[in-house]
Amino acid sequence: MTSKRIFIAMTAFAASALAFVPAHAAGQIKGWWTNQTQDYDFGVEHVDGALSEKSAFIKNTASAPNGYGTLSQGISAEQYRGKHVRLSAMLKSKDADGVQLFLRMDGPEEKVLEFRNMGDTPVKGTTDWKRYDIVLDVPQQAQAISYGYYLLGKGEAWADSFKIEVVGNDVPVSAPESDLPDKPVNGDFEQ
Repeated sequence: MTSKRIFIAMTAFAASALAFVPAHAAGQIKGWWTNQTQDYDFGVEHVDGALSEKSAFIKNTASAPNGYGTLSQGISAEQYRGKHVRLSAMLKSKDADGVQLFLRMDGPEEKVLEFRNMGDTPVKGTTDWKRYDIVLDVPQQAQAISYGYYLLGKGEAWADSFKIEVVGNDVPVSAPESDLPDKPVNGDFEQ
């Protein structure tokens, strides 16, 4: 799946809560939501090298997984409106096809106002703990901020130390992922 299609899929799932269930409802992780899929397992466990005693995991359980496993959380945007925010978390992976953080700003009627993931730089293969960041401006009309991480395809992924913080404007906003050209191409069809 291309990064562009991942973005479209993530935006579609992110805009609808129909496919998500509270992770704590299944005795998993208080305050977090997972997508309904039988191809992934979710939970917490001790992982050496993590900053906390326990870390959240997403593990592929199918030989040919369909889609992705997501662990997410949403908060009110009220105290962050008009501010520059950074989502940071520590990620670790094992034999992963792709692991990504995501950060989304929702407006009225769950309209997606801003969305970024790590589509251009997913965590792949087997990696040790490393911090990753996404920075966005929170629009004045934002009502909710959703964030989390997901495992696309096979493998295992762990996350720890999620944090959302207001940062100065000197911290650059994460570049949007785009396969679009900067200007029109071949408008006269001569090429």
